[in-house]
Amino acid sequence: MGELKAIYTIWLREMLRWRRDRAGFLSSMMQPLFWLFIFGVGMGRSVRLGGSGVSYLAFLAPGVIAQNILFTAFFGGVSVLYDMEFGFLKEILVAPISRGAIVAGKVLGGATTAFIQGLIVLGLSLLIGVRYGSPLGLAASLGVMALLSMAFMALGLALASGLERAASFQRIGRFTTMPMWFLSGALWPLDQSPPWLRMIILLNPLTYGVDALRTLLIGVNKINIALSLAVLIAFTLLMLGLGTYLFGRKEA
Repeated sequence: MGELKAIYTIWLREMLRWRRDRAGFLSSMMQPLFWLFIFGVGMGRSVRLGGSGVSYLAFLAPGVIAQNILFTAFFGGVSVLYDMEFGFLKEILVAPISRGAIVAGKVLGGATTAFIQGLIVLGLSLLIGVRYGSPLGLAASLGVMALLSMAFMALGLALASGLERAASFQRIGRFTTMPMWFLSGALWPLDQSPPWLRMIILLNPLTYGVDALRTLLIGVNKINIALSLAVLIAFTLLMLGLGTYLFGRKEA
């Protein structure tokens, strides 16, 4: 019960910090709005998707949802460094709880905020005219969003555990997340890429999240849904293990 209470307390702290950071929340929502309105609506008529039968806005929306989850979850890992700079990390590291419980609370807190923001982007896409498929597919997509949230929060936590300064994390994070999103098939169909680029895209775990969301939401896919889900689950478990291991070695 002590471990569960510690996990809940750390999760609650992360949620309160996110709720109070209104400026950060608003700025994180500007980028998906930019992509949906400027590219999805403004450039939609000039983009050809072959015989898929869906608009470019509908094609783009799952990728923008994944983008918001990626950025929010990954940069949630920087909270470890802020806690270290302000002395809070030292206090929880000497507390009579396991480091696994600390990681669980951190990951669940960051993943919850990323998941909520992904839901908001999903709602915004509906407001601007995107029509998704069956209610069952919409419900199943929430599971994919949850996997992406946990996986990239754990990845951000793992990176933060190896650094000493929040500024270093921000620089490395921008260098990591932008190429990951651009090379995920979010902006153009996978089969329209040259073979050498397609190989790089298929090595990107976010590719499978974007394609799974697209399959469940609009019924368009380039990768078998079972393979996408298997890769996502394996990647999530790997990142959770890596984040726990690296955080366990961290000194306050």
